[in-house]
Amino acid sequence: MIKVFHCADIHLDSPFSLFSPREAEKRRIELRAAFTSALMFARESKADIFIISGDLFDGEYVTRDTKEMLLREFAKAPDMKIFISPGNHDPFTAGSVYETTEFPENVHIFGGERECVHLSDLGVDVYGFGFTSKDCISSPVAGWTGLDKDKINILVCHGDTTSASSTSGPVSKNDIAQSGFDYIALGHIHKATGLLSENGVSYAYPGCIEGRGFDELGYKGAMFGTIEKGNVDMKSYRFSKSRYEWISVDISNATEKHEALEIIRNAIKPYSEDTALRLTLKGELKNAFVILPNEIGKGCEYPYFIEIIDETSLAPDFGELEKNNTLKGIFYRKISSEMERYDRSSEEYKVLSLALKYGISALEDRSVVDYTGGER
Repeated sequence: MIKVFHCADIHLDSPFSLFSPREAEKRRIELRAAFTSALMFARESKADIFIISGDLFDGEYVTRDTKEMLLREFAKAPDMKIFISPGNHDPFTAGSVYETTEFPENVHIFGGERECVHLSDLGVDVYGFGFTSKDCISSPVAGWTGLDKDKINILVCHGDTTSASSTSGPVSKNDIAQSGFDYIALGHIHKATGLLSENGVSYAYPGCIEGRGFDELGYKGAMFGTIEKGNVDMKSYRFSKSRYEWISVDISNATEKHEALEIIRNAIKPYSEDTALRLTLKGELKNAFVILPNEIGKGCEYPYFIEIIDETSLAPDFGELEKNNTLKGIFYRKISSEMERYDRSSEEYKVLSLALKYGISALEDRSVVDYTGGER
C-alpha cells in the first residue's frame, strides 16, 4: 500500500485581473500559500508520491519568486517522489521553466513522449505524458500497453473528459475503462469530481487548488489517500485560502434602501472576509434606489470583495405616474410606451427597465451611480 497526494490546476502566477493590482498580488501570494500548505500536508502525512496533473503554472512565464519557492519546497521532501505532467497552460516547450530549470532529484517531469518510471522499492509504475503545446488532440489515456499486473499502475496526465472534440487531450470513459490502470490522476477540469471508477479503473479530477473567478465557486483543494492493488481510497481535502461565491437575493419587500441593505446583510451572513461574493439582486421595487457594494458593510464579518448585478425592476404607483404632469410622469410615460413594444424577456425590454429605474432615481434625487462591482 502506498500513500498518494494528487493535485492539479494550480495556475501559479495567475493575473487575477478581476482585482486591483494590490489585491491581485495578495491573491497570488495566497495561491502560493495554498500550494505550499498542500506540500506541507503531503510531507507530514508521509506521502510516497506527490502528483501534479498539469497547469502548475498559469503560463509559460514564471516569476523568479515562484520558481525559487517551488525548488525550495520540493527539496524539503527528498524521499517523496514528485511527478509533474505539463498541461495546456504550461506545456513543456523549448525555453520553458521545465526545460531551463534544474529541479531536485525527487522531481520527474513528463514530456511529449509517453514514459514509465519504475519505483521498484514501492512496487509502483508511474506512467505519464505532458503537453508540448497548448493543444493536444489525442487521448493521453488510450493506447498504453505492457502494464505489469503485479504492480500498482498509476497514470499522470492532463486531459478533458467533457468533449470528444476537445483540443486539451480528449478522454472518453471507454479510454479509462480499457486502460488497465489502478489509478488515473487527471487534471484540467477545475471542479473536483471525487473518486470515480470505470470497469474497475479508479480516476479523479482533484479540481483547482484555489478558485480564481466566479466560474470556480466554493472552497478548493486536492486529493490524498492510499492505493493498493484492488483498492483505491482517495479523499478530497481543502487547501484554498479564499473562495468565490455567487448568490441571489430578492429585495422586493424593501420600500427604502435601508430596508434592502438589511435584507442583503442577513442573506450574506455565511460569507465573511475569506469570500469574494457576486450578489445578484432581484425583485420589483416600488421606489427607485441603487445599492452600492461599499454600502453593505465593512469588516471581517463581510466579504472582502462584493460585485453587484442589479436585476431588479421598478414597479412604482403607475396610476399616479400616468396622471402626473411633472417631468417624472412624462419620463415614465415615454419609457413605458417604449417598453410595450418588446417582450419582457428581450434585451431591449431589460435595458428600458433599467433606464426607467435609473431615470426615476435621478428625478427623485437618489443615487444613480452605474456601478456593478466593488473592492473592499
